[in-house]
Amino acid sequence: MNAFLLLQEQDVADFRGTRSRAVRQRVEGNLRSAEFVGSLIELFGPRLADTLSVLSGGTPSLVDEQYLRLREGEDDDPYGQPPRGPGPSASIPS
Repeated sequence: MNAFLLLQEQDVADFRGTRSRAVRQRVEGNLRSAEFVGSLIELFGPRLADTLSVLSGGTPSLVDEQYLRLREGEDDDPYGQPPRGPGPSASIPS
């Protein structure tokens, strides 16, 4: 039998025994990382593109009236009045 064929058979047997598990784990890890990055882009990509569009002077594609249309003097605090400060007579250490 040819020495190269024996070497090839030995290499295939070695791969099936020990290296196939390591290769499988490496490929699965790479796929998980790619899936994670793809999910992030899928979830936050449209919002980021809309934000960049608005910052460059465009109109928002996702309009949320309550968020975008607050008028001056409107109170958007759900808890009521802001907490009281120290007042004019309080001494501030320097």
